[in-house]
Amino acid sequence: MLRKYLLAAAAIAACAFIPSSLASPLPAPAPSLPAELQLLNKRSSATVIRACTVPGAFAVTFDDGPGTETPALLDYLDTKQIKVTFFINGQNYNDINDPVIAATVKRAYLAGHQIASHTWSHADLSLGTTDIASEMNKLDVALKALIGKRPVYMRPPYGNTSPAALDYLGSHGYKVINWNLDTNDWQHPTNYRLNLQAYKDALQRDTTGKTFISLQHDAEPMTAQVFSKLAIEYVLSKGFKIVPVGSCLGDNDGWYRD
Repeated sequence: MLRKYLLAAAAIAACAFIPSSLASPLPAPAPSLPAELQLLNKRSSATVIRACTVPGAFAVTFDDGPGTETPALLDYLDTKQIKVTFFINGQNYNDINDPVIAATVKRAYLAGHQIASHTWSHADLSLGTTDIASEMNKLDVALKALIGKRPVYMRPPYGNTSPAALDYLGSHGYKVINWNLDTNDWQHPTNYRLNLQAYKDALQRDTTGKTFISLQHDAEPMTAQVFSKLAIEYVLSKGFKIVPVGSCLGDNDGWYRD
């Protein structure tokens, strides 16, 4: 009986032994992806932000500048101790390399206003022909040389985006800001009363629980000289606190990167 068990055990052992030449090879470890593909896998599309998240906050924002009258606007903001956001172009109404325009950008930054990107040349990022990387990088380089920082916040010209644009902006760490109160001051640049009506239409309704990001253009002289002051006074009269976009989103430290 013992011999029977020993023979059975030997048979099992023999079956268990498989020559290495016949054994199925273990699966090879998956090769690591190239760095570019690893980055692609980690990409997250940017979300377009149109309103504040901090209760009672109102972000007054200016596009397309600086303009020749932006210093006068900065004078007024200094007297009111109010900070706003400037979405800057490199070359649009003016050239950021012009010493006067460059000095205005630097003054706004040193005064505590938020400097953000509006692309280099006011290019439409929804067009497949637009070189998004060049539009963003060229302005980043200019602002880095001017204020020592590159902006995290940006606004797409015309408010236009595309899936490809949002993928690029998200993967490169930009926060995309549009608006929910548009004055259309560029369409009627000298009619400040009509521009102000956009504020009145928005704020004369029930604003309980609502927050706002407004849009106007400091490159328009009448906006910088007259309209913006009237708009700010009106917003304050309605009990809102005017702050830069970053602050209205609860972010006071993440406006820039080196």
